[in-house]
Amino acid sequence: MVQKEEIKIIIVGAGASGIAAGTKLLENGFNNITILEAENRIGGRINSVEFGGSVVDIGGQWVHGEKNNIIYEMVKDLDLIAPSSLPPDPGMSFFLPNGTSPDKTITDKLFATAIKVKDDKETASRYRGNFAEYFTTEYKKRVKEDFFPADEDILQLSDLVLDWFKKFMILLNPAESWNQLSTTSHYVFQPCEGDPLLGWKGKGYKTIIDVMKKKIPDPSKELPIDNKIIVNKEVNRIIWNRSTDDKVIVKCSDGSKYSADHVIVTVSVGVLKDVYKKVFEPALPNKKVNAIENVPLGTVNKILLKFPYKWWPSTVKDISFLWSEEDKESLREFSSGPVVNGRSWLENLFSFIAIDSHPNVLLGWVNGPTSKLVELLPDESVISGAMYMLRKFAGKQFDIPEPNGILRSKWGSNPHFRGSYTYVSANMENAKASANDLAEPLIAHSKPAVLFAGESTHATLFSTVSGAMETGYREAQRIIDFYRKNA
Repeated sequence: MVQKEEIKIIIVGAGASGIAAGTKLLENGFNNITILEAENRIGGRINSVEFGGSVVDIGGQWVHGEKNNIIYEMVKDLDLIAPSSLPPDPGMSFFLPNGTSPDKTITDKLFATAIKVKDDKETASRYRGNFAEYFTTEYKKRVKEDFFPADEDILQLSDLVLDWFKKFMILLNPAESWNQLSTTSHYVFQPCEGDPLLGWKGKGYKTIIDVMKKKIPDPSKELPIDNKIIVNKEVNRIIWNRSTDDKVIVKCSDGSKYSADHVIVTVSVGVLKDVYKKVFEPALPNKKVNAIENVPLGTVNKILLKFPYKWWPSTVKDISFLWSEEDKESLREFSSGPVVNGRSWLENLFSFIAIDSHPNVLLGWVNGPTSKLVELLPDESVISGAMYMLRKFAGKQFDIPEPNGILRSKWGSNPHFRGSYTYVSANMENAKASANDLAEPLIAHSKPAVLFAGESTHATLFSTVSGAMETGYREAQRIIDFYRKNA
C-alpha cells in the first residue's frame, strides 16, 4: 500500500484554484506537494495591491452571491466581507456628451427593462437568432409597448441605453462583440443567489488566500502551503504517459525538472491555447484539444484613477456614458490610441464607478476588440483618454481635477494569463466543447496523471474566484478518492 508521504504531487499555478488544491491535499495528509508559479507572486487573477494608502483589486473584486457560494460560506462568520456602501440604486448614473444627464426616473426604468430582458431565459429560448438579435428585438418591443409608446425623445434615449447595455453584456461575457453570444450560451452561467457585490472591507480579495491557508481566523493553525510554493517557475513541458515508468515529468524554462505521481494544471485556458501543442508529451486527446481551442477566454481590463480628492457626490455611484452614433464622430477630436474597425478605444470605455476600498478612486473598464490594444498604451495616453471622456460627459456638472495616480490591469498581454475570464460563446456550443471536457483528467497507467482546474473548467461558475476554488478542491478530492479506492 502506497503511503501518502510517498505520493508526489505538482500543482502548476498558485492562483485561487492552485492554492485551494494544495491546502485540501495538505489537510488530507498529502504533504509531498510542490506548487510551481510562473509569476513573481501568488494569487493569479486575484491581485490586491496598495494604491494611495488603500488596498485595491486589479483582478477579482467582489464575492458574487451568497447561496451555494463556497467563499461566502467560508467567510460569512469572520467579519471579512460587507455589502457595498454605495446607494442601493437599481439604475445607473448616465451622462450625455453635452454634459447633461437624462431624467434618471426614465433611465432607471429603461435599465430595469434591459435587466429583465437579459434575465428572461424562457422568452430568449424561443428566438432562433443570436442573443444580440433577441435582446434588441425584445427590449425595443417592451420599451415601446409597456412604457413609452408615443414619446419619440424617450425612444431615442432608449436606443442610447441599448448601446450602453451592449458594452455591459460584454463585461459579463467578455466577447469582442455580443453577436458572439447565443440565446443559450448567455444562460449557462448560474449565479449564486444573494448580494452580488460583497466587498472585502478594504483588505482586498487576497484575504481569501489567508482563509484557505487557515491563517484566518487562527494563525496558529496555518497550513504550511507557503513552504510548498516556488515562484518564477514557468513550466514548459509535461511528459505524462511514459513507457518507462508511471511518473509524470515536469520541466521548467530555467532548466529545472520535477518528477511526480500527479500534476494538477491550473493555468488559464488562454495559456493552454498558447502552449498545449508544445507543452504536453504525448499530444493531448482530440476531445481535450477541442475544448482548449473552443472554450473562449475574453479580456476585460480595469483602469483605476486616483484623484487628490473626491469630486463626485455620494449620491453618484457611477458615471456611465450614453451617446449616439452621431455623437461618436466627436471622437475625432481625440486621436490618441487604438482604433479597430473605425472605432476608437474610447467607445469601449463605457463606465467609471466609485469603489468602497478607496474613497478617491474611480474604476473604469475597457472591453471589446480594443481591450488588449489599450494594454500597450503608456499611462499618459490612458489618463488623457479617460479624462477626455469624464470631462466631456460630466465636466459641466463637476469640477474634475487631474488624477494623481493610475493603476491598470494587463491580463491579455501577460503570457501567464492571456485574458481575464471565461465565457460561453455560440462557437463553443457549435464545436460541442465544454468545461467538463476541459476538466477531464489525463489517465496514464490507470491513474489520473494530469488533472485540470481553474475557473474555465467549472461548468456553471466560470469567470469567478469561487468557481476557480471549487475546481481546485475538486481535483484535490479526485486524487484523495483515487487512493481511498486503491488502499
